Amino acid sequence: MAKFSDSDSWIFQGFPERDPDAILREQPGKKGSEEERQRAWWLWRRRPREMNFLFYGLLLGVGAIAHTPFLLLGSLQLFCVFHAGYILFVVWVIAIFFARELKYRRWEKDYLRALARLAR
Repeated sequence: MAKFSDSDSWIFQGFPERDPDAILREQPGKKGSEEERQRAWWLWRRRPREMNFLFYGLLLGVGAIAHTPFLLLGSLQLFCVFHAGYILFVVWVIAIFFARELKYRRWEKDYLRALARLAR
């Protein structure tokens, strides 16, 4: 991992929630090349969307509660089929979470590199 001097610690203030120009305004005198600035802005515009935990939590909760009528009123076979579908849905949600988290971490690392190159 690269070590930053105390004079470069400004780069972490507001990272990654702020755009490149806002971060550069914190450090006067560091302009960077136009090409590096365009790269940082390009990465900023490609920022992945945040995960909507409330939506997926509600879907998982409704699916879990929907087991009750099948267990009490329906046949055991219908319950097993519904439960197998629900398990697949849970695995799908977990896979989406990990894929988006991986994409976000990759973006964050690339954005930090672009900001460090811009600040040189």
